[in-house]
Amino acid sequence: MEKSELKGFLEKSISGFEKGDIFALKETANKAIENASLENDKGLAKIALVSYCLHKMSTKQHMVRHERWETIKKGILSGLKRALADVEQGNMKGFEKNIDGVISSVKKADEKMGYYVQNIFEKARVKYASFAYSMGLSLGQASSLTGADKKQLLRYIGVTRISDRETVTKGIGERLKALKGKRGANPK
Repeated sequence: MEKSELKGFLEKSISGFEKGDIFALKETANKAIENASLENDKGLAKIALVSYCLHKMSTKQHMVRHERWETIKKGILSGLKRALADVEQGNMKGFEKNIDGVISSVKKADEKMGYYVQNIFEKARVKYASFAYSMGLSLGQASSLTGADKKQLLRYIGVTRISDRETVTKGIGERLKALKGKRGANPK
């Protein structure tokens, strides 16, 4: 887990949520899960899941217009800022504690104000595990990275067309080079 990378993604998540920039939140989530998949980094995966959930919550009128929304938003922002401060100080245990607290706040908000049976965080886990799987992680690795239930992940992958893709035509060396190129690393 690279400190500067975590810091950057946390800053983008905080900024996007403060501004109500749903596009920035989704972009942050997508890029964070991509990097988490490449590095098998659960901290980045948690940031991706949180950013995606904040994106989804911010698009729901019944949530953002709810009388408790501003209080909930302040609490989530406070937790994200504490997690950022912990990363800056190199306190990874503090980061884990605070990011888990944010996840808990997101789940509670969704439970109280959400309309759906399956909560937003569980949906995010499955969606982003599917993304990690599409990047080349095994089903078990993708499930472990996001904490998604394997059976739900299998169902989701079956409904999407990920498993219908053409078989890989490039060797492992070429795929690794392409992945490194996506990250901006020197693809030697």
